[in-house]
Amino acid sequence: MDTLTHALVGIAVAGISGEPFSLSNPIYLASLIGAQAPDFDIIAQLGGNVTYLKQHRAFSHSVPGLCIWASLITGTFYLVMPGVSLLQVFFWAFAGGVSHILMDYFNAHGAAIIWPLSKSRISSHLLNVFDPLLLALLLMVFIQRWTPGETSIAVFVILSVYIYLRYHLRKRSAEWLKQQFSTDEIGRMLMMPSLTRIFFWDFVIETEQYYFVGQVGAMRPIINIHAHLIKQRVSSLTLEAQKTAVGEFFAAFTPFSYYVEQTTGESMEKQVCIYDLRYFFRSKFMHSAIVLFDQDELPYDSYIHTYGKIMKHPL
Repeated sequence: MDTLTHALVGIAVAGISGEPFSLSNPIYLASLIGAQAPDFDIIAQLGGNVTYLKQHRAFSHSVPGLCIWASLITGTFYLVMPGVSLLQVFFWAFAGGVSHILMDYFNAHGAAIIWPLSKSRISSHLLNVFDPLLLALLLMVFIQRWTPGETSIAVFVILSVYIYLRYHLRKRSAEWLKQQFSTDEIGRMLMMPSLTRIFFWDFVIETEQYYFVGQVGAMRPIINIHAHLIKQRVSSLTLEAQKTAVGEFFAAFTPFSYYVEQTTGESMEKQVCIYDLRYFFRSKFMHSAIVLFDQDELPYDSYIHTYGKIMKHPL
């Protein structure tokens, strides 16, 4: 989620203590910092967007990661606020961190909560990374002159009701999709909050022969198909592309990767394009990659296209 939403939920967590709100209160300060700490892995962006995609929401968003964040926060408090209860600081910093990874679990990107048992980012795909409607509801709570306990209860009630309503709306939209594709045997279906429209879901549907990428309404049965892709045979070239570092990255990054084998140029050079079907924006897929092959059909170069940039990636 966005920084402000995480901060508001972190403050609500500290409000459970019943202590009056104050940023000089170690309970609120520890919980607030803890609620932001997992996103401190943004430092990975210094290594480029690809490194950031690999590292973000991984170890930093796991239970062991929270223990380390809480320990670092506690150590900092020990240095700058002597005399505070270190056990209390650790508890509330950890609680704030838990609120962070739970909120990220409910959004489309997910978090590797059970790392190292699984490095996959798990998600319920119910919220967008930035949900303006949810943020507005939370802000409305905090402008009321309620006690910390009342504010916390109101925040948790709003979160519970809002997430339940999103779940119910998605379930109904899924039924509309099943009716639309009733003549096809749906193998897998993924629905996520739309990147561009609040009351819509983005979806990827896999059938025996095709992939369908599109949007479906959350309030009305409006279905728009953005891409209708024929499932490609798994060639020897595709298998080689899957073995490269970029192929392994996409296998871990997305449950819906799509491989296309192409021949380009006068040299008839072969390449395999890899697409993450989940994110379709402005008539193209946001995340993709290319693996280039020589005349002996051995990979010699690869590139990742993400966030509008093309970056060379080691094999």
